[in-house]
Amino acid sequence: MKGPLITMSAITGKPTKEKIFEYLKGLKENGIDQALIYPRSGCELEYLSEEWFKTISDFIEAAQTLDMQLWLYDDFNWPSGDAKGRVTSHESFRLRSIATKGESIGNISFKSLHNSGLFGEKYFPDLLSNEAVEYFIKCTHEEYYKRFKQYFGNIIKGIFTDEPSIGYCCDDVSIPYYDGLEEDYNRIFDRDFNKDMRSHYESFYLYATKVISDRFNKCYISKISDWCKIHGIIMTGHLMCDNEPFWTTRHNGRLLKNISSFMLPGIDEIDTDFTDRSEMALLGVAEYASGNNGAMAELFALGPCDMSYAKKRCMLYLAACHKINNYFLAISHIDMRGNMLVTDFFNNFSSDQPDFVGMKLLSEEAKKSSQYAEKDYEADVYIRYPFSVCAKNITAALDLSQFFNLINELTYNQIQWKFIDDERVCDNTPVIELNEKLEFTLNGASVSSNEIIKTLGGNITVTDINGEAPYGIFVRKFSDGSIIVLNLFAPASEYLINGKRIFINEHDVLLSCEQSSFKKEKISAVFDLSYRNPNMIRMMYLNSQTAAKINCECDMNVTFAIRKDTESYLNGQKINSYKEATALSAGMRELYGLSDNVELKKGVYEIKSERDFKYMPSVLAIGDFSAEAINSDICSVTLSTRKKHFTLGEMLCDYGKIEFSSDITIPKGAKAIEITGTKLYTCLYADDVLLGEKIAAPYVYNIDKTWQNEKIKLKIVQCSSIAPIFGNVDYWDEKSELSQWRGTPSPKRTLFGFKEINWIF
Repeated sequence: MKGPLITMSAITGKPTKEKIFEYLKGLKENGIDQALIYPRSGCELEYLSEEWFKTISDFIEAAQTLDMQLWLYDDFNWPSGDAKGRVTSHESFRLRSIATKGESIGNISFKSLHNSGLFGEKYFPDLLSNEAVEYFIKCTHEEYYKRFKQYFGNIIKGIFTDEPSIGYCCDDVSIPYYDGLEEDYNRIFDRDFNKDMRSHYESFYLYATKVISDRFNKCYISKISDWCKIHGIIMTGHLMCDNEPFWTTRHNGRLLKNISSFMLPGIDEIDTDFTDRSEMALLGVAEYASGNNGAMAELFALGPCDMSYAKKRCMLYLAACHKINNYFLAISHIDMRGNMLVTDFFNNFSSDQPDFVGMKLLSEEAKKSSQYAEKDYEADVYIRYPFSVCAKNITAALDLSQFFNLINELTYNQIQWKFIDDERVCDNTPVIELNEKLEFTLNGASVSSNEIIKTLGGNITVTDINGEAPYGIFVRKFSDGSIIVLNLFAPASEYLINGKRIFINEHDVLLSCEQSSFKKEKISAVFDLSYRNPNMIRMMYLNSQTAAKINCECDMNVTFAIRKDTESYLNGQKINSYKEATALSAGMRELYGLSDNVELKKGVYEIKSERDFKYMPSVLAIGDFSAEAINSDICSVTLSTRKKHFTLGEMLCDYGKIEFSSDITIPKGAKAIEITGTKLYTCLYADDVLLGEKIAAPYVYNIDKTWQNEKIKLKIVQCSSIAPIFGNVDYWDEKSELSQWRGTPSPKRTLFGFKEINWIF
């Protein structure tokens, strides 16, 4: 049985057979044995060409050698259904809409022309057409099966469909259209489509949306699901706007029914923003749809790339509490050239991250969390998914803030809820509904959200010290009596769990409500610092800027990595960068050239360049220095001497891997060492013997009793993410004229070090 972490492996450039093997080997060595082959921006292979299928063959051969499994992706970029323009090259296969109000009422068009470079081709495919979808399957699924059928169901585990939608063509005066829509509407509801449309019949949009939704399910979702069942693989993926009931109704019709038709239903949770208003509603969709195979979530892409392992771990358990047992990690780049095309967001699950070795531990946590996805829990209340209300207002744009607010209030008052669809009748469990006035009812009676909480609340497991339900603490009480407590965004502090005082760390995961008490004794020591790699920092050029500054606080040696499609000048002198950029990670190395060593005297220098990208800098400074980015009208970096020694309580801004070492005698009776005040992947050694590695608090490392009374070389090794080399990307987002998507905010600074080290007795 393979682990539940699955990288969405972005195929960029033209990867060789050898590079593919080394890439997959890097995943395997770090605890990941499943990968999705993801044709994406930056891929320089002709999609679905023989060269493309040769690359797929190389992946299969490598996976077979490494005992890994692969998933296919059914299009180039997203949304699915077009086979990178092959489907919509046929005019009759383009998605259409019908105007339902205004001067153009009754007009049918495919006004889905778009200019986005992020996804799709010129038009959107008609997923309400049997012929268009069958042609899509012929171009993609059938071509894979023709070449690789012997690997279906073993090496090739499944295929991923990404944000297919029938709503891309629609605006606020139109709905999706297919030949025969009028006849189906008339037959199913015994009414006249055109008469209802023109008379503004109150249930017209509800009825029409149901008909169109069922057509979408039949023509696309079920058709592909059935194909996968016949061919021995799993259909997975997710639908557009699955976190917003109104927008998902416009894009997909009946979300709960349609996503349930996937063999492995999925959701899009790439923000990983626990404070987002729709977070819990989205997870509730996955819980509803989960079937025999469980459910999946696409995670972390808007991360950002310095998201802590503690937060990733917390997300896995939160997903598992909603029946999600497969975790697709977005994105894992072969190399980073795609960041010049999809510029706004970046997270990278590959060895380009210095702390990627910590994935072994996250993989073990994922295996544990997926077991919790098998547990069930009893709902204190059902919430009827507001499809009907949304469908009746399909050409509006409903503000469902109160719906999300109620779900969050229920969640953080530890009231367990589940979605039900618009047709289910419940006898024993209370049901909350949103009526057409956007007011709540509880078992049919009008009620406020406060009254709902007061009626259903009271059975609180976790409180703050004052006995109140803490906002940001998630509790799941399973039917077998076990519970999970997750700190999503509450402060790290002491809380009461069933009356017992327990300290809960930031993004903590508590699988047991017991906490040991022990004696602590602080360690006083000064540590020698050993930097295991040169530091590096980007030059930042915003908008039309071509100049940045370097402020050297002392004389130092620096090399520059220059992206190969750019030129850069230091005080007007061109920087020649002809060497292999070995200091860079594998995913960046071949895209940059490295300069000779440059001796910079104390002072300020101007460095010019162009075509800078948020996560693909045109210039990087590399050397044995400490670096600080200064963001103002003209961005600059200050370079200074790296520290040689570290005192407890200090924190260091740096990049890569740092070792802290000190000679210490382990006292009699010491059972463990505790490190506090860090969020990094951290290993502890005694005389070069590994005592343990951790990715999240508590950072506690057991000590064998044979070490007691021994003087040892205590060594602490910490690794960062790749984020520090990109500088302050929040400043980029704030000032850039090009930013479109802004993901979850970065922690802003990567800090090495620790506040305290304690002996535990």
